[in-house]
This record gives sequence, structure tokens and C-alpha cells, in this order.
Amino acid sequence: MIAVKLIAVPAVIWLASWAGRRWGHRISGLISGFPLIAAPIVLFLSEEAPRPFVADVAWAAMAVAPAIGLHCVVYSWLTRLRLPPAAPRHLHWVICLGSAWSACVATQFLLTEYGLKGWAGAAMALALTLSLQWLMPRARSAAGSPPRIPPFEIAVRMGAAVLIAAVVMLGAQAFGPRVSGMLLGFPITASVLPVFTLYLYGSDATIRLLSGFNTGLIGFVVYFFVFASVVTPLGAWPAFVAGALASVLCVGLALAWQSWRKSIMR
Repeated sequence: MIAVKLIAVPAVIWLASWAGRRWGHRISGLISGFPLIAAPIVLFLSEEAPRPFVADVAWAAMAVAPAIGLHCVVYSWLTRLRLPPAAPRHLHWVICLGSAWSACVATQFLLTEYGLKGWAGAAMALALTLSLQWLMPRARSAAGSPPRIPPFEIAVRMGAAVLIAAVVMLGAQAFGPRVSGMLLGFPITASVLPVFTLYLYGSDATIRLLSGFNTGLIGFVVYFFVFASVVTPLGAWPAFVAGALASVLCVGLALAWQSWRKSIMR
């Protein structure tokens, strides 16, 4: 059963990668901002752990969503860093990723230490996530053709997803809900995708990718708020379905709002 669950997780990542390859960097980021890895993991975890424990994991995952958004902001701005011509090409993404990870993990500890649950926690997480969208840099060039995602990149995404799923599902009881929630909120796709995008397509493509990812994070917050609220009284599957529907609806409303704002500003 664990093997089946671990296969299901990378299958979701493959589908998201295919969609991004078809519709472009921003859509790839938008889809990846949803809890495509975290939602199946917490669903499978609910079959093994008590419902209150799973709810606490979900609350922690919801609380750390702004840390993922900060990761995207830091990474995006550092893509414009000018390195000396003699510097190795890979040094750029190493600096971006290392700095973004440091900011993300430090913020995760703060948010899980002082974060709130329930409506107050959801309001705080959404407010911080939306605020971080205003700090994102803007791409200077027009969007190009949809990305050619190398098979190696998809394999890395799927491998990372399997690893984090195995750690959470097999060690959640030992780690406790706080650390498990932080692991669920660790930016796996927001780490793998920008590295390849920056290396292959440059700064503007990476900014578009992470801008879409930040919009998708609204769905991440909403999903875990609904899941944590519903899982204890109704069970995992009703919580999963309700969370998925609510997250898609809220991101759809956010996209409609962004489209309306752009039309007004023209």
C-alpha cells in the first residue's frame, strides 16, 4: 500500500509538468503552487494517524505557505543578479536557491512557532501570501513559447516528491505535526522548476514561473484550511474533496481579479 501511495505522488507531478510544457511558464508555476504533493501525502497520512494529529499537520502546512511565497520572492529578485563573466554558469542558480531556502526555512520556524489556527490563521496566511505577490519583480520581456521541460528535470521533480512523501508518511509520528507540516510546506517544485528554468530560459521566464506559483499558493492555503477544518468531524476523503474544490475556486477568483486589474490599467 505504501508503494502504491508513493507511485501516486510522482504521477501527479508528471501531470503538472505536462500541463506546464503545454501552456507555458506561468501556468506551470500556477499549477505547481497548488498542494499537488502535499495534498496526497496528508490524505495518505490520515489513513495511518489519528484525525486530530492530521489536522494539526494540516494547520502547520497552512501556516508555512507565506514562507514558500517568500522563497519565490527572494529567488525571483536574485535571478537578476549580475555575476562576473568568469563565474561558473551554475553559480547563479546556486546563489538563488541557497538564499531562497534560507529565507524560507527561517520563516517556517517563525510561522509554526507563532502562527494561528482556524479562521485567524487562514486570514493571516492569505494576507501574507497576497502581500508577497506585490513584492515580486515584473518580467521585462514578453512571454515566449511554452517551455521544453527536459526528461531529467521531470525525473528530479518526481524523485524529490517521492522522497518527501516517504519521509512524511513513514516518520510523521516521530517528527510531530509541526515538523511534518514544515516538510509538507517545503518548496519542492518551487526549487526544482526555477533551477532548470533559470539555466535554460533566463530571468524573465523564471519570474513568470514563480509569479504563477505565488498565485497558486492561494489554493495551498485554502486547501489546508478546509482540510484541517473538515478532517476531524467528517474524515479524510470529504476533507480532501472539499479542500480541492475550494482551492480551485479561490485561485480562479484570484485569476479573474488579476485579469480585471490588468484590463483596467491598460
